[in-house]
Amino acid sequence: MMLKHTILIADDQVINRRILGNLLQNNYNILEAENGEVALKCLHEHADLISAVLLDIVMPVMNGYEVLEAMREDPVLSKIPVIVSSQMEGDAAELHALSLGAHDFIAKPYKADIIRHRLGNTIRLRETAAMINKVERDELTGLYNKQFFLHKLAEHLNTNPNERYDLLCIGVERFKLVNDTYGTQKGDQLLCHIADVLREAGRSLNICGRFSSDIFYLLMPHKSVYTNEMFQPWIDKIKAFPIDMDIKVHCGIYEIHNRAVPVNAMCDRAQLAAEKNRGKYDVYFSCYDDAIRQKLLEEQFITSSMQSALEQKQFQVYYQPKYDLNTETVAGAEALVRWIHPEQGILSPGSFIPLFEKNGFITHLDNYVWETVCQDIRSWMDRGLPPVSVSVNVSRADIYNPKLIDILLNLVAKYQISIRCLHLEITESAYTDNPEQIITVVSKLRDLGFVVEMDDFGNGYSSLNMLAEMPVDVLKLDIRFIQNQTLKTSGKGILSFVISLAKWLNLAVVAEGVETAEQIATLRFMDCNYVQGFYYARPMPKQHFEHLLESSRVTEMVCTSTMADQYVQEPSRKKHPKLGREMLIVDDIEINRAVLAGTFDDEYDIVERADGKEAWEYLENHYQQVDIVMLDLLMPVMDGFHLLKKIRSDSRTKNLAVIITSQGDTESERRALRMQADDFISKPYTPDIIRHRVRNVVASCHLRRLEKGSGMPGMQQKISGPEIPQAEQDARTEDAVEALRPYFDIVRLVDPKRTLVYEGDADRCDMHSCFSVWGKNARCNNCTSLKALEQQGRMSKLEYSENGLYFVTSQYMPRGDAGTVLEMVSKLDEDYVDNIIDKDLLYLKLDAMNPLLERDEVTGVYNCLHVDRNLDRYIANAQKRDSNIGIALIGVENFQHSKEPLGHFPGDEVLKHIANILESNIAVSRGDFVARYREDQFLIVCRNMEPKDFAKRISAVTRLVQHTVLSDGTQVTVRLSTGCVSMLEYANCTAQELLEIAEKRLLEAQKDCSSPAGVFD
Repeated sequence: MMLKHTILIADDQVINRRILGNLLQNNYNILEAENGEVALKCLHEHADLISAVLLDIVMPVMNGYEVLEAMREDPVLSKIPVIVSSQMEGDAAELHALSLGAHDFIAKPYKADIIRHRLGNTIRLRETAAMINKVERDELTGLYNKQFFLHKLAEHLNTNPNERYDLLCIGVERFKLVNDTYGTQKGDQLLCHIADVLREAGRSLNICGRFSSDIFYLLMPHKSVYTNEMFQPWIDKIKAFPIDMDIKVHCGIYEIHNRAVPVNAMCDRAQLAAEKNRGKYDVYFSCYDDAIRQKLLEEQFITSSMQSALEQKQFQVYYQPKYDLNTETVAGAEALVRWIHPEQGILSPGSFIPLFEKNGFITHLDNYVWETVCQDIRSWMDRGLPPVSVSVNVSRADIYNPKLIDILLNLVAKYQISIRCLHLEITESAYTDNPEQIITVVSKLRDLGFVVEMDDFGNGYSSLNMLAEMPVDVLKLDIRFIQNQTLKTSGKGILSFVISLAKWLNLAVVAEGVETAEQIATLRFMDCNYVQGFYYARPMPKQHFEHLLESSRVTEMVCTSTMADQYVQEPSRKKHPKLGREMLIVDDIEINRAVLAGTFDDEYDIVERADGKEAWEYLENHYQQVDIVMLDLLMPVMDGFHLLKKIRSDSRTKNLAVIITSQGDTESERRALRMQADDFISKPYTPDIIRHRVRNVVASCHLRRLEKGSGMPGMQQKISGPEIPQAEQDARTEDAVEALRPYFDIVRLVDPKRTLVYEGDADRCDMHSCFSVWGKNARCNNCTSLKALEQQGRMSKLEYSENGLYFVTSQYMPRGDAGTVLEMVSKLDEDYVDNIIDKDLLYLKLDAMNPLLERDEVTGVYNCLHVDRNLDRYIANAQKRDSNIGIALIGVENFQHSKEPLGHFPGDEVLKHIANILESNIAVSRGDFVARYREDQFLIVCRNMEPKDFAKRISAVTRLVQHTVLSDGTQVTVRLSTGCVSMLEYANCTAQELLEIAEKRLLEAQKDCSSPAGVFD
């Protein structure tokens, strides 16, 4: 069945829309608009769907002409064909509509065959033109695309062999900045504006193209001489674009004098000339000349020689030492590559490194340098030389390599060196290209323990803005920044500020390019950490650097990296006795398996396999022993997706817990989860986080097995059922608790009487449901209830205490008549908490909320929670200082009986009145407080008061409460009885013992109506 085209009918008359709809609905999807404004809104929302518009001229709000004008100004809407319909007589209306961009005009009343025929022709014409343009034209600007421009260029040169031409390449300076500042829509408008200027300039030949986002080409008749004045009209028109930024273009000109040169090579030469002119604001153009040609020949020589040079080891690693500026001892080195050609001699890195970065060969060279450095570090360690860190370059191309982390970890593991020995240098300019990608990759490297250095700092334009956000440990100040700033008085202030800023951000600072004693003195005065430059040592071959290590004192650079060497420093992992629980780790990279095994070998018996085929062979014979599979996706022989499919489709293994461990690829993660993986964890691994995730996954899988009655020893049947006796259900619940204990810090069953049921029909907790008080007998009002669990199955929350954060999963379980709540509790590791939440902000919120939890809702004074948390501490401090604390327990006589005739709310009003009088008249020093202790009792605590004075004050205050007037005017008589006790009587008693004495005296006072305040012995 063919898909229908969609058309928009814009007409203010319902009858007209209905007629057109009935005529066209069999062949088209219909959208309707009752005026021009609605039509435009619909066009903007569905521009990619609408194939044509049937537009009435006379409409309210916005007429058809105004719609046409608005569509003509929009680069997207202008491509949608419009057929205008009207009852207006004469040619004027039709001509006006066509002049505004309408494709056709139909007069009312409608003729069905004519409308269908013209609409079909219009849509076919538009699609044919769009198809041709898609092949030939750049979609945004309408200029020729790259392939068709090259075709047209070759065709024109062949058909005009005797004419002379120039090929111009025009690039836009800092175009990315336009997109970043004003948005891509404004950037697209600028490109279209430049395209219009160039189209007008080259209209004589009409061969103009756009190759990439901001690179244009134009064929022009040859001119023997070019001047700035010739380009000035172009420049003025381009600068007239309405944007608050100076738009600068650079132009390269290639004179086509040799028709044998391929047209793509002609374009390359024009672009080389344009690049030569980049950044020159006083000169508008550059011509391709012999110097550029010579450079091109050199690049061709380098490109043709680079692979053989790598194979023949013409590239050699030199080492330039870094020195601790305070002790002048060797504190590391930077690895620099030198190309020693057998015929050309030493080639400057400036001649081949930029070219390698452009053609992608830099990744091969970097890999060679990394391995050479690791090999050299290993050889120095074997010779007993002092351990030294070496910085290696990581290029922009390396950052986008998904195997980067695996390559580096494999090298470290292969040569058994410490991660902290291999520092990674990333240039400042790399951070500006794609900061999100850089931050993600570099953060993972730092989490593994690599020290990251930002190289060439001071060479970019946004350094200070980026510095606080970028994951780096060391700041390397650019050589030109050092040399320029130390010469100027004002520059020294800037340099000092940068070094101070780095120190404030806890970064080590390395100054490069240090050549004079004056620079050393200046940097030492500014408290710079480390220096590197000709003043101390030039780059040197390996043998010379080894001699330096033998004859010098060596210190370690102090950096902020976590330096997690535990993954590679131990040649063999410790052996544990069999634990009875098995983890199968499937990964072709040995270091990845080592990281996981080292994280979990105290919880699981570890089995490792290097590919999916080996892993499946093991599972077929040992599936009953395996608790969880940690599965990489990218492996030889059989990849992770294939193995996951086999696991989930086999009845023996389909319930196994499977966690995917792979690079953070969003599409791979989605696919794995669709294939029923239990979780997806991105490499590199953070041990505390992955340990927590594994526990949750394994526990969830065991719970599923318990619920389905499959899989766990002793749990072959369902826990509950109408045919199972209550005692057996309870026993199975207890067995489930024991089965889950290995996976959590605490597994507990909560007494249903202490589990509050929500009020009304609420099916969820209120706003504070994720926070409760840890370890208290009295459950928080927001604890998970049986009712909610029976409705929702399982719920989770955070619990907070002075010891940290806890994650609690609650599950309904059958037990007794009412059932119970199974709580599985994991203490969240600090590193895990830091990665998922702003812990400081959370604690601030919790600290602000905790006082609310300690307040009685009815009276506003403190509650039992406050007494539990603070009274012991008050007593202990008073005992240390040999001071006194008085405690009074006040009971409201016959409160239950007096409340019944009054009702619940007036009873609350009495309690509020009592609490207000007590709190207003009792507290005389800091720390004194009043609390509602039970429903009809208040507790008063006063410090530093003589026992008799305390008793008199309590007696006087209680008399104030005898007569209470309610808000409705009702007068209530209240009698209070009190039991008082002082620490001076019982110096060594605990808070609980003192409370028991006060309660005993309260009971005596209630029996003896003549002594309302109790007595002191």
